[in-house]
Amino acid sequence: MKIIEAKKKDINCIIKMNKEMADYHWKIDNYYKSGREIEFGFKKWILKNFGKRNFKILIAKEKNKILGYGIAEIKKPKPYIRPKKIGHLTNLYVKEKYRRHGIGRQIFDKFLEWFKSREIKHIELSVDSRNQIGISAYQKYGFFEYQKKMRMDL
Repeated sequence: MKIIEAKKKDINCIIKMNKEMADYHWKIDNYYKSGREIEFGFKKWILKNFGKRNFKILIAKEKNKILGYGIAEIKKPKPYIRPKKIGHLTNLYVKEKYRRHGIGRQIFDKFLEWFKSREIKHIELSVDSRNQIGISAYQKYGFFEYQKKMRMDL
């Protein structure tokens, strides 16, 4: 298995996995859109950013099969944040059958190399507080909670 940069031909497979991830979140809370609902917008967003210097998509590939993917960006922070640029882990997903084999960790480690090569000192991500699978994985990678985002339904 190799962790490599995605090519345009991989986008449809990434979209399919993103739909699975979206459906997982939709089952947690229908505040989130289902995979079917986000498919078009997600594809449009990927195509708009694909190949940009501050945007990277990695895939875990074995033979011709994509087992997982990750998307990371380098962004300007909000005005009240001291660093001039922040690494942002946007998506990290491994197909259920291939979890607990270190694939997510390998994708994350490649992003770490990329962030360090770009002199990024801070990486952020968002995870639903009810997504115990994601929280557990991100804590293993060294992430810690530093803010709470709250919502009120009317």
